[in-house]
Amino acid sequence: MFSISVFADSKNALMDIFNTLSNYKQNILIKNGGCTVDAHSLIGVLSLDTSKPIELVMDNKPDNSFIEAVSKFVPATAKI
Repeated sequence: MFSISVFADSKNALMDIFNTLSNYKQNILIKNGGCTVDAHSLIGVLSLDTSKPIELVMDNKPDNSFIEAVSKFVPATAKI
């Protein structure tokens, strides 16, 4: 299991995350409060609460291209 905390402060930021993750075919879940959605579901991603922490969860550690792509959403205080 691999997880990365990301930050989104608006619906536009959620759209940016969705568009980035849609380029990757592996199973990616997004946990947000008590809710878990499929990262490839536009409706699911847009239903997230931007006032709560957002965590990307994957079965395996992703490759470097994925890490680089999502790094722009990772808070400066977090480590990947």
